[in-house]
Amino acid sequence: MTREQKIYWGAVAGVVLLVGGLMLSTGVEQQLAPEPVAAWVALQPEGAEVARTGRIEIPAGTEFKLHAVMEAKDWSGKTIYFTEADRVVIEGEEIPSERLRRWTREEGPRILWFTVEGTSPYLAFEEAGAVEEFEFREVFRSDWARAWTSPGDLQPSAERQEIRDLVTGLPRFGTQRFHVRIEMFGPKSSITPEVRLRTPGATDLPEGAGDFPTAIASLPGGLEVPSQVFGLSQIEVPAQERVEVAGLLADWTRQRLAFSRLTEVREMLDRAGISYYELQWVDVDLLEGPAWGPQSVEPGDFLRVGERIAIVVADRGDPGVLDRSDLCFDFIKGARVRPLDEIFVGEGLVEWARQTLLPRAVEDESDDR
Repeated sequence: MTREQKIYWGAVAGVVLLVGGLMLSTGVEQQLAPEPVAAWVALQPEGAEVARTGRIEIPAGTEFKLHAVMEAKDWSGKTIYFTEADRVVIEGEEIPSERLRRWTREEGPRILWFTVEGTSPYLAFEEAGAVEEFEFREVFRSDWARAWTSPGDLQPSAERQEIRDLVTGLPRFGTQRFHVRIEMFGPKSSITPEVRLRTPGATDLPEGAGDFPTAIASLPGGLEVPSQVFGLSQIEVPAQERVEVAGLLADWTRQRLAFSRLTEVREMLDRAGISYYELQWVDVDLLEGPAWGPQSVEPGDFLRVGERIAIVVADRGDPGVLDRSDLCFDFIKGARVRPLDEIFVGEGLVEWARQTLLPRAVEDESDDR
């Protein structure tokens, strides 16, 4: 064999060995790849050291993170968890740190984030029996990063711009539920996933509400309950049908799944320790309204004309005086933030009641006006 032939065949052998080595290493890598088992959403409020599955309750305006967590089996059969959270609690048990992993493989999974919301902000059923047909939907949040960790967001998918403008200056509040899908791709296709993992979704509600990934952010004091129902569907039935579904709607309101005007007001009053019939209604004129203050108008107080009830939220007009530019919560067709002049139009008096019993001196002063 000539020298040139030896060089040629040596080069061929080198290429064969290189290709074989690459194929072998790829095969070994595939065999050692973790086996995906399940997916979780863990929520981590600002300042918390641990991300947790299930429900968190936070003050309005508190930022929080959503962490995707993938449970998997390694080559030895040991359970490990891939996530970017430093510490994770799943169903009440903290995962040992030695079982947490960051994803470092070249081919990463595709992570898709969803919110889980009622099918409509407002639902009116003609018959009580139809209420049980209430359903949820999974809304893909295309503007969220396809990443292991995403900033949490309470904003409902159907929230209109005018509502966003009105809540400017208020800390973000409301209830939102979350769902994540983790898709793993193999060497055969980068389009069709080989493995799809998903956390509980729309079909798991309302039954699975207790463990569902949920963030509830509340305004303080008398606004705690009404601020929590933002982001939920409002469900109403005719007056003659209310008794039949009262228990169900009250339960859904307590679990922050959906609400009605009556169940929301009743829960507010239950928290305050009074009944609707104990409220002390006082006539006031919004053109020369009562003052804001601890012994007068406060956030969470009620305003009423006929059967229309609104909840006082914030002073936005003349400072220190309740007037038509101030903000309130309104629950006619879904939870809304509105200026008072959008609800109480024209001239005339409006009835005002505090969530707590009105001191006698203040009541007498209001009557003198």
